Amino acid sequence: MPEVNAQFELRQLLKAYRRGLISDELFEEQLRDVQLDGAAPSRSTEPERPAKTYRVRERTFHSERSMLLHFLDEFRAGETFGGEVFAAWCAVSTDPRVRGGLEVVREREAMHGRLLGKRLGEIGGEPRASLPEKFRNAACARLGSREIGDADKIADFMRRLPDAEKAVAPIREVIAQIEQDCETRALLENVLEDEAATVRWFHAAGAALGVPLPAAQNGEKIRQAGM
Repeated sequence: MPEVNAQFELRQLLKAYRRGLISDELFEEQLRDVQLDGAAPSRSTEPERPAKTYRVRERTFHSERSMLLHFLDEFRAGETFGGEVFAAWCAVSTDPRVRGGLEVVREREAMHGRLLGKRLGEIGGEPRASLPEKFRNAACARLGSREIGDADKIADFMRRLPDAEKAVAPIREVIAQIEQDCETRALLENVLEDEAATVRWFHAAGAALGVPLPAAQNGEKIRQAGM
């Protein structure tokens, strides 16, 4: 009878999960318990395969959905704030070339925040993540300042994001792990292209303003010239 009992428990567990009565973590824990209780003794000497895990930076998740709930929420928070802070910069920018680019960047970031938040809700999540207040205040104070020029602000971004591909690597790593949620995968693939375009624009704007290349990039160009 253990197999019959396990099947009944599994059905009840799935019902509770689908109705949102239990969290992802509790569902995964109880699912493992049901599977262990209902498993028939095995005479196989082969070691069991480890359960598949998913990673976002240093965090590990035991389901694709739980990984995406976490990633979409954090990404949404960052992009939403990006729309706000780039709007503040745009309002005080004195260079028309920078203002024109920032108009696109701020709209792009705000749009990403809305799309990511919408998708988060569609897969059963809620917007909870937020950037630390200290970081938000510092970023708004610097980018919204009239005393700091456009070139200095762009130089900051070039130092922090010296390479477009490295900048989008965390998004690409999540995309590579998605096997079931094709809709979220397609959304992230398109957002990734936008993010790479934003980094490339900062570097192009910096070049137009005569901003020096970051040390790492400059050293790479010197090495290539000497080859």
